[in-house]
Amino acid sequence: MRRRKLGMAGLFLLLFLTGCGTPAQEASSPAENETPEETQQGTEEDDEGGSGVEMTSWRESVQKMFEDPYGDYRETGGEIAFLTDGSVEDGGYNETIYNGVRMYALGAGISFSFYHADPNAPESYQEIVQRAVEDNARLIVCAGDVFGEAVGALQETCQQTSFLLVDAVPYDMNGEELPIEKNVHCILFHEEQAGYLAGYMAVWEGYRNLGFIGGREEPAVQRYGYGYLQGINAAAKDLSLNDVTVNYWYSGTYTADIAVREKADSWYGNGTQIIFACGGELYESVLEAAENQDGLMIGVDVDQCRVSDRVLTSAVKNIGAAVTDALDEYYAAGGWSDEDAGQVKRYGVEEGCAAIPVVDTEWRFKEIPTTHFFEIYKQMKRGDRTVSDAIDAPPEVAVAVNFE
Repeated sequence: MRRRKLGMAGLFLLLFLTGCGTPAQEASSPAENETPEETQQGTEEDDEGGSGVEMTSWRESVQKMFEDPYGDYRETGGEIAFLTDGSVEDGGYNETIYNGVRMYALGAGISFSFYHADPNAPESYQEIVQRAVEDNARLIVCAGDVFGEAVGALQETCQQTSFLLVDAVPYDMNGEELPIEKNVHCILFHEEQAGYLAGYMAVWEGYRNLGFIGGREEPAVQRYGYGYLQGINAAAKDLSLNDVTVNYWYSGTYTADIAVREKADSWYGNGTQIIFACGGELYESVLEAAENQDGLMIGVDVDQCRVSDRVLTSAVKNIGAAVTDALDEYYAAGGWSDEDAGQVKRYGVEEGCAAIPVVDTEWRFKEIPTTHFFEIYKQMKRGDRTVSDAIDAPPEVAVAVNFE
């Protein structure tokens, strides 16, 4: 028996759900150093030692998803359970992961459900994981660093359940990382690469007074922010500038908040031209300030250009494609393979999962042609232009940074 992996799901999400990922020129080409025949053969493998899944038509799955984007899930008891502390209709992070889960489940004929934890009740994260386990979920997809402690507490006692932990690793109540059990696979991203590209292009476009407002001071947000600083610094160096300044602040929340709006209002009023709003729905408050003060914004995680013409660009990571890829690997092997079990996989430029929007979006830069972006992108992909992912301390940069 032959079984086909669902690699096309990642490509679909790449082009249509995030509006970004791999640049247009590269999306239609085989991987470097591969022939078209080798690329095609990579989608088929023997089913020895694994459990294949029968596929429905991709056209039918895609059409069904767009006709009823939040249908077909079970309230409880889905084989795949997606756990989050936010809405799956947030138009961003959660919705992208949900679409990745749903795309795969519809194509493979697998039931799925989603559960909500209460972000104001820390104990609810572990409770919601336990509930999904009790509802006989085979694979639990947890999104966000907030689920790291819950999975850390339950991974050993729930060996019959598999976990896909997105943007986090298991840790204990003291915040110390734990060994990852064989029933857990973790997905992380090189957010610093996307942040770098957004910062670099903003300076190259002509902006000299920039800002960063992050949500909670957590690894993914820090990587976005520190990459942003590195990109700003690199552009200032390439252009021989000495007048670039950055305001930098963590708000402590991922929700729209009056404190965020007031901070953004103050920055815009004092000359900040563009703010990178990094964290959930807090962008709504930054956007309100931008509209009031004639400022601009950089979005995060997904292409937010459609939200407002105040959004210059977005630092994106192709979360949906990465999730679909992990689900594909899981079901192809009948569980986490030796390569994935208890392991962390990082997605970035090399995997087409860190960039700024180019495909299926409006290019809003006036001074930068897309060819310049592709050149910087290719330099990163080749390793000629590197970005540090360290978050133990802010990066050393020559531009003036005001940490608040």
